[in-house]
Amino acid sequence: MLNVKALTALLSHNRDDRLCKQWYVMTPNGTLLAHSQPANISDLRKHAAVAAMTWQEHEHQDPHFDGEIREDNETTNSLHILTTEADASTTIMRKLQNQVLLVLEGGVPPRRGAFEKRITAESADGTQQAWPHDNDGSSIMSNSTGTSAIAANVLKLQRNKVEALAAAIISDFQKVGFEMPVEGSTTVF
Repeated sequence: MLNVKALTALLSHNRDDRLCKQWYVMTPNGTLLAHSQPANISDLRKHAAVAAMTWQEHEHQDPHFDGEIREDNETTNSLHILTTEADASTTIMRKLQNQVLLVLEGGVPPRRGAFEKRITAESADGTQQAWPHDNDGSSIMSNSTGTSAIAANVLKLQRNKVEALAAAIISDFQKVGFEMPVEGSTTVF
């Protein structure tokens, strides 16, 4: 059984007002399981719905999907991390289990005027997946001058925080034997 109170405390302990503004754990269909406090639950539900749609769009439209099925029914090249870099925030979604995602909504330094929203998808082995609707597949990591270097460092810090928190949550899930039940279909949009 999921200890929501303990998970909420862990997420709340790891938030701040600049780098890691909001944490939440959700299913791929947008159901909130836990979130950091304080939170405007109405806004949080909207954010979770948008995150779910973005995750599903990238998970189900993978043009290069040819992954091998492993014993845990996850494919080797399936979507594992999805990063959305926007003008005012960065959202990083990381798969904890097949039906559980950890989401960080983080702050960003001021962006350049010509900044364009970027979405980067990665498989479990760290391979970046290119999507036909992405502009040119470039990432903020490829431009290391001025504000872009600062933004790249902020993104790297956020990714490190996501990985550390994900490792702690996964470890706890394994200790207590928590496994999210598999639903018939996770696509709602």
